[in-house]
Amino acid sequence: MARAAAKLRSVPPVAPVPGVSVGEIWFPADETTDAAALHKTLMERLTGLRDRAEVDPFGDPILMLALDLTRMMDKGDVSPSAVEHLVQHLTARSFQARSARLAAYVGEIDPAANDAKLEALLRGVAEGQSFEAFADKVQALHYGIVFTAHPTFSTSLELSRAMAALATGQDADGVPLTEAGKQALMEAITRADHRPPRSLTLSVEHRWCLEALENAQSALERLHALVLRLTKELYPDRWTELSPGLVSLATWVGYDHDGRADITWADTLRLRLIVKQAQVQRHRRTLAGLIAEAGNGATATVLELLESLLALAEKQVTDQIAAALLANQSLEDAQRFAFTLVQGTETALVDATRLVALAGRALEQNLSEGGALAERLSVLKASLALHGLGAGHSHFRLNSTQLHNAIRRQVGLETGPEDPAHRRSYYNAINDLMERAQPVSINIGSLLAEQASAKRMFMMIAELAKAIDRETPIRFLIAETESAFTLLTALYYAKLFGLEDQIEISPLFETVYALEHGDQIIEDALRSPHYRAYVQKSGKLCIQFGYSDSGRYIGQLAATFHIERLRLRLAAVLQRAGLSGVQVVLFNTHGESIGRGGHPLSLTDRLHYLAPPFSRSEFTNNGIAVKEESSFQGGDGYLIFQSPDLAYAAVARIVEATLVPSPEAENDPIYGQGDFSTEFFAAVKQFFGELVDDPNYAALLGVYGTAMLYRTGSRPVKRQSEAWGRVPDLSHPSQLRAIPNNGVLQQLGLLANTIGGLGRAMSKDPDLAAALLKSSPRFRRAMALVEHGMSVSDLDVMRAYLDTLDPGMWLHRSGRTKLPTRREELRVLARHLERLDSHHRLAKVFRKLQADFLALRDTLAYCRAQGLDVPPVGLGETERNDLVLLHAIRVALIHRIFLLATHIPDFSPQHGTTFEEMFARVLHLDLEPVLDFLADVFPARPDADAPTALDFGEPATYRGGVGQTYEAEHERLFRPMRGYFELIRRIGTAITYQIGAVG
Repeated sequence: MARAAAKLRSVPPVAPVPGVSVGEIWFPADETTDAAALHKTLMERLTGLRDRAEVDPFGDPILMLALDLTRMMDKGDVSPSAVEHLVQHLTARSFQARSARLAAYVGEIDPAANDAKLEALLRGVAEGQSFEAFADKVQALHYGIVFTAHPTFSTSLELSRAMAALATGQDADGVPLTEAGKQALMEAITRADHRPPRSLTLSVEHRWCLEALENAQSALERLHALVLRLTKELYPDRWTELSPGLVSLATWVGYDHDGRADITWADTLRLRLIVKQAQVQRHRRTLAGLIAEAGNGATATVLELLESLLALAEKQVTDQIAAALLANQSLEDAQRFAFTLVQGTETALVDATRLVALAGRALEQNLSEGGALAERLSVLKASLALHGLGAGHSHFRLNSTQLHNAIRRQVGLETGPEDPAHRRSYYNAINDLMERAQPVSINIGSLLAEQASAKRMFMMIAELAKAIDRETPIRFLIAETESAFTLLTALYYAKLFGLEDQIEISPLFETVYALEHGDQIIEDALRSPHYRAYVQKSGKLCIQFGYSDSGRYIGQLAATFHIERLRLRLAAVLQRAGLSGVQVVLFNTHGESIGRGGHPLSLTDRLHYLAPPFSRSEFTNNGIAVKEESSFQGGDGYLIFQSPDLAYAAVARIVEATLVPSPEAENDPIYGQGDFSTEFFAAVKQFFGELVDDPNYAALLGVYGTAMLYRTGSRPVKRQSEAWGRVPDLSHPSQLRAIPNNGVLQQLGLLANTIGGLGRAMSKDPDLAAALLKSSPRFRRAMALVEHGMSVSDLDVMRAYLDTLDPGMWLHRSGRTKLPTRREELRVLARHLERLDSHHRLAKVFRKLQADFLALRDTLAYCRAQGLDVPPVGLGETERNDLVLLHAIRVALIHRIFLLATHIPDFSPQHGTTFEEMFARVLHLDLEPVLDFLADVFPARPDADAPTALDFGEPATYRGGVGQTYEAEHERLFRPMRGYFELIRRIGTAITYQIGAVG
């Protein structure tokens, strides 16, 4: 399909900042533009309109400001170029505000200061303890950082680096930014292209992840060096026995096959090889420095042997990666890749055992030579022992349905595994299968021939375990687990493919059913002698909690309450099962936004919000060791690890939060108010149940959909069908994934998934709520999410977006305008909106949200009036004003697009699309396919292949409709519409900056 021109002219040169690309300019430059002055003018107008709203409650300040801006543009007082400059100006301000919040979020950033904090903490742990007791504490893994590829890549990697530089005050090389450097960076940011990479592939996301892993590895090595130095001081005779742990790293980028048919077996193995290559290269860099300092003694000899093994491994792995790139092209290419794996097994190294032994031998030699390199060699040894042959551990994920489909025939699975009529027979059948299971051997050919996706995944893992890394544990995450049968099926396949000793099976409890019955699911699984023996042998029981889907279906606050209750019940289950010698791994797959469990106050608050100290203490009091894990999702999550100093600050906060018990575990009054808690969160859940089942709420989510945001992930977007002209009907929120679901609410200006239902819940007993806000750290931390959500929500903003679809509003305007042309535009628009017939549905669900919002606002004000001595949570006044102004400007741009659309020439049905269907798409802001379609219907230039352009042996002067072109329509309508739409999405990025994360 032909495309309209992307922009009107090239961007001007600007003083470069490495990697930060300059954004496109869509409208001819207006040299008189002063974005700061226009910002001030519009803010003054908005303030005046808000003041007027006090006496005119029927007016909407956002809609009125949008109308003011439209009139200013009509009169020529404000040019489209000026609006474009203003959007860039506000985006840069939002970017700067987010960088400042990032710095505050991670707490202390100076590495030396964090060293001092951690040393003091570790000295407290060691005080009065034997070496064995101290070693048990610091060699254990208390926390796991997991990098995922969730679609939260709202900007480029280069802009993320720039944000990290502003937050830390240092460039990528650790050199402090001067004032001139900061100013140059901000000038570049003002002109930057604030959007995700245009080609946002899985490989792009993986490279981004590797950078985060590299910084996290550096942070861990600094932590381990500090632990070893302190151990050397406190236990000088035994410190070399220590191999610090504390925090592990993992990634599922490229290994998450839940809902992704675009990731092939070859992609997964190739990306795992790249993770291996990155770690090998990292260790080779470390060894180069150590060898240079070691001189010519025995230490250097051992180190050179170690380096030579890694050099050979790197070469082999590089060849394997190259072969994997082609493996999907043909059977012959798949064979070649298989041979590089099989024949290169020894050279490529498939476990770190020999490497750890050589590092230990080098340490012994160096100690005999004076020990100048001993601490650094101990750090290298610990790194090799902890992460083996990868920059991070591997987490695979698939859906429970895929497992059920794979096993269906063998157990006669004709209904759901929890069907009461067949549940016990299914359970017995899968146990019988495990009793008879004999390991099978497979190769790449077996994998290619297998049709069942679950079995293919086990085969991928088996190939990884044979030819890439034989010893590092591999997590096997199962989404939407609602049955013990699912876990037993996974264990059966682990036995079948010889993975029982390496794979960590983990259910994901995220559905409402799973959150309410997760403890029963684990208890049922443990009744299987095979599963119980598996858990005892591995020494681990891994469980995953989800905050995304649970949060959008029952509300974020209700979700965190259900997850904590499940944690407490699981502690009791494990005690009853007598599994005190087993470590329980609790993995919170939350997000970065408040709508998915990313606490807005600080990283420390986030860690305690996800893993409340009281519930942690329930496990330890029952003699059960706990490892907490949480995800850092996509570009928003990687931001915290975007520089070495940020990564070290994050690791420091994690160790502080998990190494020693928190005093919050004792005497938090919320745990003595069981009835209040149950009723409070039941009210939130009830509100959400009503909301999610309301078809008008689905209409709200679908009215503009994700059109106001750029695509923020590599997951393929469904292409328009031949009948693309039909507007998609969103009938239930389940048709949207959690991140776009939440992203839509953010862009509409009201974060219902975080604050919805809280008005109903808080107003039940405002006095007790006020008392708990004062006295309960757990309740106060949870309510901080709500207050932050309130600070970035505005009823007038959502109402302005929805009233834009009110035909009555446009008709009313048509009766007031004195311009005949505008009058007709407004009435045409009203007719199309009348045909769309959505506003009355949107108004109905808005009133439901409005009533709850107002109740919550009033109750929070009442609680604070009771003497709550806690600083207000959320955006400051300046940031909030900028956020509201961004919304108002976008409403005006939507109006401009709608008005321009009334001038699109009518056309007869083409490609199964009518003019009315095309216009309906415009009203839903589905602009890109519409404008591409219009470029075909109304070509800007003659078609070079048209018959009239060819030589037929004689001239012709007749020019009919076939040769007609539409340059004027493109210049006057289509290009400005595309430009305004681009500004709408740029504003989406700026709003994301202000809120703190996408989705």
